[in-house]
Amino acid sequence: MKYPDILKLLSEELNISEEVVDTAYKSFYAIINLPLKKNLTEEEFNALKTNFNLPSLGKLHCTYERYLGIKEQSKYIKNLKERYENKED
Repeated sequence: MKYPDILKLLSEELNISEEVVDTAYKSFYAIINLPLKKNLTEEEFNALKTNFNLPSLGKLHCTYERYLGIKEQSKYIKNLKERYENKED
């Protein structure tokens, strides 16, 4: 079932508009919006809430070491992509 179908179904079941269902769903996950694309120091990272328990999904957690590893991996992939695109020219 796709997201628009679920919105419609819940809207009918709860007798509220699809817009309200959509807003409620998205606001639940808005608290997870972390600035992880920035270059954060360990102190800045530790000041963030990085542990979330989502009912029916489980826990989401990120450590500073994992954050640094993903940032490094992202740089590596970006570099490979640029090298590949330059070879095609």
